Amino acid sequence: MLKPLPVARALAIAAAVALAFVVATAHAETAPGAFARLSPGDQKIVRALFEAQTTSRTYGSTPLTLDQIAMKKQRTGWGEIFKAMKAQGLLSEKSLGEVVSRYERQHAQVARKADNAKAEKTAKPDKPEKPSMDRPERPEKPGR
Repeated sequence: MLKPLPVARALAIAAAVALAFVVATAHAETAPGAFARLSPGDQKIVRALFEAQTTSRTYGSTPLTLDQIAMKKQRTGWGEIFKAMKAQGLLSEKSLGEVVSRYERQHAQVARKADNAKAEKTAKPDKPEKPSMDRPERPEKPGR
């Protein structure tokens, strides 16, 4: 016959099982690399939302990761993501446009550097002049 476990040990086992379930569920919802698979424009919006997050004692919400926000984009649009994050108390801005504008102002220097690097990269380099090969004169044939 099995001996009953002490209550504390049973609670510890139950907590461990619950934690494993939560971690597995969270991992399934946040596929690693979801952020990296987004277009550069969508990555900018994710970064803007990520940096705009505030931890709220009222709602008890923890900030989302870049990949968590990116995963939400696979299921819905940016406006819905913004509304959901605002409802969780993670954002205080009035609109998604305000979030993105603030991000662009804060990172203007970085954006300019990226734009300059892109312009330099896409500009065609000057072609070097081809050396002209003057034909040597033919020697005259004797007898003519």
